[in-house]
Amino acid sequence: MAAPYGISPTDRSGVIVIAATLFMSWMVLVSLFRVYMRVAMNGPAGWDDVVVWIGGAIGIGNVGAIMKSVSQGLGRINPSDEEGAMKALYTADLLFLASHGASKLSVCLLLRRLGREGAYIRLCTVGLGVLVLWVLASILAVALQCEPSKPWDLTQCRSFITGWRAMAAFDVITEALLVGLSIRLVWGVQMRRTQKVGVIGAFGTRILIVALIILRQRYLNRVGLNNLLLGMSNVVVTTEVLLHSSLMAATVPCLKPFVIAFNTGWGQGGQKDGSYLRSETSEGPPSKARSRPYPADDEIIMIPPAGTREGGGNLEEASGGLVIHETREWSLRTEYIEMQPLKGSVAL
Repeated sequence: MAAPYGISPTDRSGVIVIAATLFMSWMVLVSLFRVYMRVAMNGPAGWDDVVVWIGGAIGIGNVGAIMKSVSQGLGRINPSDEEGAMKALYTADLLFLASHGASKLSVCLLLRRLGREGAYIRLCTVGLGVLVLWVLASILAVALQCEPSKPWDLTQCRSFITGWRAMAAFDVITEALLVGLSIRLVWGVQMRRTQKVGVIGAFGTRILIVALIILRQRYLNRVGLNNLLLGMSNVVVTTEVLLHSSLMAATVPCLKPFVIAFNTGWGQGGQKDGSYLRSETSEGPPSKARSRPYPADDEIIMIPPAGTREGGGNLEEASGGLVIHETREWSLRTEYIEMQPLKGSVAL
């Protein structure tokens, strides 16, 4: 029977279990939000969705490996099965790299799907290639770390920390690449500044991932070869937070339609410009209302220059062949009120 999970200076297994299961639960919930949106709101699913869902499944496998390692002594000063715990931790590290890499690829695929400019799409394609190389190289480096016959045995190997430093450095670079691609996406698009900030902010949540990468590496640099499974506890906790936060951050740019679907407008005294249902005051009778469905997460509303707006609803850019469509949807609402005569009145 496995020992109960504890939280003490000599037993950090409870902290590892709480962090792994809690953040995995949040990640699964966010992934289900994305599934719901693609099925019921703005489908069909794209490759970016498929890749992040695969990454989520691998992330669940990572937590399973961590739980196996904890049951055999990870996070304790006196492990019951040190070699078994290291084997499970070794498996969890490989799954971590695969799942974390899938989240990055999903973001890059989404950015590529949003782009319309040829040069930008080619830039995203190059970014995809860089990410694939980083994932494969990192997995290979961890798989062959230390002694090839026992790559999971870290007790006689200090060089594994140097390898993780190199991987962390390129990890930060690729995160910066994704944020840079999001800035490049809206840089030349004519849209409100607040909308640009919103797009960049949605993808800019990856900056928090950079902070977690650096924090994880700082903990890893302090790990000693004595009581290795206990010393790795902070590294494992940070790894789980990093992994599942990375998967959730890949879905943040897609959450706007889901949030809008629950915005009923209840309690608002009036309708303001920018709402999804606002009264028409200048182009039609007061009894008519104009409605506009929420945009999908892979749509960017572009505003043409002031000198070209008077030509009509369809504009074409001569150089790139970009067509901007303006669509208006009208709905007519009619209310019938049955008038009842007052008592004592004479019907005409």
